[in-house]
This record gives sequence, C-alpha cells and structure tokens, in this order.
Amino acid sequence: MLGFTASNCVIFSQYVFFAFDKEPADVWRKGLAVALLTVITVIHGVWYRAGIRIQNFLGYIKVALVVFMVLSALYVVVFQPDSSPAVAPTATTAFGPEGWDGLWEGSDWSFGTIATSLFKVFYSYAGLTNLNNVLNEVKDPVRTLKSVSLSALVTACFLYLLANVAYFAVVPVEEIKRSGQLIAALFFERVFGQNVGRRFLPLAVSLSAAGNVMVVTFALVSST
Repeated sequence: MLGFTASNCVIFSQYVFFAFDKEPADVWRKGLAVALLTVITVIHGVWYRAGIRIQNFLGYIKVALVVFMVLSALYVVVFQPDSSPAVAPTATTAFGPEGWDGLWEGSDWSFGTIATSLFKVFYSYAGLTNLNNVLNEVKDPVRTLKSVSLSALVTACFLYLLANVAYFAVVPVEEIKRSGQLIAALFFERVFGQNVGRRFLPLAVSLSAAGNVMVVTFALVSST
C-alpha cells in the first residue's frame, strides 16, 4: 500500500476534471485518485493478462502523445498559423521576442528548490527500475535487460527534452510558471483551442498518467 505512485493518481484526477471544465473541492480530486488506484489494483489482481494488455496499450498512447506534442509545437513555430491562439500578439514564449530575457526573472535559486527540482527530474526515469521486478515475465531476461534498459533510457531522455522544448515554444513563460501540473493542458488548449485542446487531449494525458500507475502496480504485484 505504501509503494504505489500517488502523484500520477493525482495528475490523472486533475486532468480529468480540467477536461470537463470542473474545479471540485480537494476531497473530490483525491477521491477520484483513490478510485483509479482501486480499479487498477482489482484489474491486476483479478484479470492478470487483461491488465498487461491495457498497460501496454496505454504505454503506446504515452509515446504517441509526446511525439504529437513535439510535432504540434514545431508546426506552430515554423508556420505561425494565424488561427492558433498560441501565436497571439500578447503571448511571450521562450522562443519569441524577448522570451529568453525574462525566462529566469524572479526565479528561486535556493538549495531546497534546486533539490526538489532534481528529485522530480530523477523521478521521471525511476520507472525504468520496474523492469527488474518483472524479469520473471521476460524471455531471455539478461540479454533483454542489456538492450532494453539503455534504449529506454535514451528514448525517455530524448522525448522528455523535446516535450519541454514544445512547452516553451508554445505556452507563454508566465503561464508556465503558474500552471503547476496542468502545463500539458495549457499547451493543447493554446494550439488546438477550447474543444479539442481543452477536452479531448487532456483526457489523453490522464490516460497516460493512469498507464504509469498500472505499470508500477503491476511491478509491485509481480515482485511479491
């Protein structure tokens, strides 16, 4: 019970409510997060093979979503479509005029903030250790671990870097600073507008977070 990834459960809840344009009380957000964790635990405990198929499918969604974000940002930066709210005259992005000059303005460089930032970055790659917990499910585990671990690390690093570049290319710097966990939702809303960008794509992000919870839960179940 103490090993589950609570942060992604909360992110799932936040993006679901954002997609439906709701701002519920904190108890409702936490309640939906607990419900997600409960459903995933039941799926892995009762329908073992089905859980594997679902989490693999959600993994493909996550990779496709990041690639889609990068291509969308590239489209906005290169072609500058007039209909896109991301290129509104009042929007100052990191890649726009004077964007880099004010990027670090008002930043907090205390050791506590830097340590927290590094912790969050390292956590992005912590999921790779789950592979060690499920090697009994893998054919030829030694050879697979040697090849997959390195390729997964490089791929994750490359995709996360491009995702952050996409954020800075489209979302104004001040909105990034205020966004908290909803930065991807703001990105989609500015590129695709209220309907697709605010509703459909944030739901895809919530599914991505749910996929992470499924993988971590599966690893813990397999290791026990």
